[in-house]
Parts: sequence; structure tokens; C-alpha cells
Amino acid sequence: MQKLPAGTQSFSILRENNYLYVDKTKYILELTEYGRINFLARPRRFGKSLLVSTLKELFEGNKKLFEGLYIYDKWDWEDNYSVITIDLAGGTYNALNDLEAKLKDIMGRIARDFQVNIYSESLEEKFTDLISEISKKTDKKVVVLIDEYDKPIISNLQNKNLDEIQKKLGSFYEVLKTNDQYIKFIFITGVSKFAQVSVFSKLNHVDDLTLIDEFNSICGYTQEELEDNFQPFIQKLADKFQMSYFHTLDKLRSYYNGYSWNGEDRVYNPYSTLLCFKHGEFAEEWFNTGTTSVLVDYPMGAYSLKSIAEPSRVSYNELKNPTTENIKEEVLLFQTGYLTVDNVEVGERAKFYDLKIPNLEVETALFENLIARYSKISFNDILDYASKLLKYTIDGDCKKIKETLGDYLSPIPSNLRGQDERYYHVLVFMLLYSAKIHVHSEVHGYKGNADLIIEENDNVIIIEFKQSNKSSFNYMINEALEQIETQEYGRQYKNKNIIKGAIVFKDSEIGCKLIKE
Repeated sequence: MQKLPAGTQSFSILRENNYLYVDKTKYILELTEYGRINFLARPRRFGKSLLVSTLKELFEGNKKLFEGLYIYDKWDWEDNYSVITIDLAGGTYNALNDLEAKLKDIMGRIARDFQVNIYSESLEEKFTDLISEISKKTDKKVVVLIDEYDKPIISNLQNKNLDEIQKKLGSFYEVLKTNDQYIKFIFITGVSKFAQVSVFSKLNHVDDLTLIDEFNSICGYTQEELEDNFQPFIQKLADKFQMSYFHTLDKLRSYYNGYSWNGEDRVYNPYSTLLCFKHGEFAEEWFNTGTTSVLVDYPMGAYSLKSIAEPSRVSYNELKNPTTENIKEEVLLFQTGYLTVDNVEVGERAKFYDLKIPNLEVETALFENLIARYSKISFNDILDYASKLLKYTIDGDCKKIKETLGDYLSPIPSNLRGQDERYYHVLVFMLLYSAKIHVHSEVHGYKGNADLIIEENDNVIIIEFKQSNKSSFNYMINEALEQIETQEYGRQYKNKNIIKGAIVFKDSEIGCKLIKE
């Protein structure tokens, strides 16, 4: 088996050391032909840096590295360019001085690599010197690649120095416009396209590829790519857990697939998928190394659990052109990878995007790390609530179920609670799932989808949730139980002890009824 490229972001290292590389050069060729100035937003650790590295080797004409790949016989290898790469992913940006020092260090290092002199003092003029001097020395235009352009902004969303950092970055990136005559191609990556940063407000004709269908899968693994490239690793995982190959595929899909930017094509989180194969565990690897602090530090002050628990709808403009002063919670969650595009609806006057949690990795981690923190529920309490809820359900004790759910939901302020059954469905699912109880959400059945199915020894518990401030408890309970019956949710569990349950919510009250077969 080839070596797994977990944590490796250098294309040359991958290719020179026989690491597994999923061929993305078809998309890359289309990218270079799509426009001269391009931008792509994707969450952290989603393959942007490897994409930038691949473009660097391509424009520098390192033909040998691309042998056997799609682009190999389609690229003009004689037409090479000097590449200026600026990577802002590393480092801290707690103050304006940190940003200026970082950029000056980068300018100095690139100047030494190309053996050119830059004499100007100001940051913007240093960048101008760098671009023009390299172009004049080689008598050719240069390629500029900027990775994680917005890291200094994302790191300071709640800090008082945000405005001055935005202005400094804006004036720095504006150099690209004033030196257009020296530049062949520009590619910029980040988490978000902040409209007020002048790389977008003043740079001419930036093609934003983020929501373009053709580039949905330029980062991440499609289902076909996963099965074509990782078959030995999938089999190894199946052998370890004594599961069938196809059961293992289903589990990988539920954990790590689901990311989309067009509402149709889905990709796997590459970082989490690789670490799953490497460590042989289904775990929340990406969440634990991602931008958790952004969510904890920024939106939690006015954080609405509805952004996670209920499907969210945002407009095209809200998703594509946010500002740091007025960014919606759902949009920030989307940009940082905790929500993804589930569906796109085009109306007569506007385009809307329905957002949802992409997969079980994110769903579980969000609950354990964010909802638990916000509602002040300790992980030990989560385990206690989950075990009690399971016991009382098997015992048929609705009174205790209502008490336990009431205790569990009580720390969440009423104004932050959702207004439909999906909200409660998700919270109860994540409570049980976090406690490692064998629970399934939105289970596809013979005639419909069951809200919640719990498997515990010989017991199968089928729960349907309802919520209304107008309907009576009896009406909602009967409606839920009738739905379980008519939709035949229990049909596939004929040899089990089936418990059918209705859990309903009205204002701040909880209703419950259980039927044992």
C-alpha cells in the first residue's frame, strides 16, 4: 500500500516519496483556464494548501512530478513562471505589529529565494518591489498564490484591532491591482470572502469559485475517488472492526462525507478520512484540530442553538458577500465547516441556500464541545442523562422521561430554543450518540424516515418527535404513534422487542407516551 498523506501539504513531497495522491489535476486545469484571478473558500484542513502547492509546481514547470496524472499531456511544460507564494496559515496575529512583521518576513524570504533586492520601507512598497523585480529579472510575468488570506481577520473577529488589521491587509492586497502588468495568474484561498477587504472590493474581476458547480469537488474526496484510491485501507478498516466492506463504506460515508457547495455533489473531509485510515478509528479528528476557538470566541455571545439543530436558509448574497460587522451565525458556521449546503433553491428574484450539519463527525463534536459548553452541561451529566433516558424508555416510565428531558433542556435559555420538532430531535439524538448509545437518526424505512431508532440488546426503540404551540398533547401524541404505525418504521425489526414512543413539546411542557409490543 502507498503511504497515506495525512498532514502532508507539499505536492512535491507527496509525489517524490510515493504518498497516495488523489488526482485533482483535471479541476486544476479547468481552474487555470477559468480566469486569471481566482478565489476559493473552503474550511480549514480541507486541502487548500495542497492545491496551492500543486499550482506552484505546475506553473514552475516541474513536469516529472505530474507524470501519470490527468494534466500531464495537456499542459505546456515549456511555458514556466516564477511563483510568489504567501502563506498566512501559520503564526499569530494578536496585534497589527504581528501582521506587519509576518508579511515583511515573508517578503524578505521570497526576495532571498529569487536573489532580488527590495529597498522600500513600507510593507506595500516592499510587495511592489518584490513583484516587479522578480518579473524584470526573469523577463516574464509572475504567478502569485496566497493561502489563507483571511487568517489574520478570522483570528480577530471579536478583537478591537480588527478594523486596523483589515485596512492593512486591504492595502497590502491592493498591490496586486497596481502591479497587474507584472502578473500572469493569481489564486487566493481562505475561509471566507469578506466583502470589505480590498482584495475583493478593488481588485478587478476576481472569479469566486467557492459556489461554482465545476469546482465543488476540487478539495475533498468524492465517493468515486474514495473507492478507487483507498480500497486497501477500507478493507483494513473492515477487517479490524469485523465488518463487511460495504458496511465499512457506509460508516465512512456517515462519518466523513456530506460536504457540498452546490447542494448536489458531496465530498469527504480529506483530513478526517485520512486520519481514520491511519489510526484505524472513527473519531472527531478534524473538529479537535480545526477552528473551534473561532466559534467559541465569536458567536457564542449571541449564539443560537437553532443554527445547529434546525435547517438554516440564507440568501446567496449573505453566503457569498458577508462582512465582519454583520456576518450571520449560520454563515460563519458554514465557512468554518460546521454547516454545509444541503439544497439550492432559485426563485424569481433570489437564490437561497439551505444549510445543514454535514455528517456524524461534526454533529457529535458540535454537541460535545459547543452545546455542552454553552448550556453548562458537563460531559458526566450528559452520560447520566443519556443512561437514565435509555433506562426509563425501556421501563416505559414516561414521568421519569419528562423529568430527565426537562433537566437536560432547562439550562438552555427559552429564547434560544427551536420552534419545530427537528430542534428537539437533534438535541436528543446528540445526547444519546455522545454517550455511545446505539442510536440512529432519520432512519430510512420501507415507507418513510423514522426520527430516532435506538438499539439496546433485544430492544428496538422507535421515537417520533412532534412540536406545536397550537395542537394539544393528545393530538400530537396520537399523530406521532400513528405515523410510526402507518409508515411501518418497525418492519425490519420483527425479531426484536419493539417499543414505540411519542415525545412531544408544547411551549415549555413535555408530553410522552410509550407502547410496548
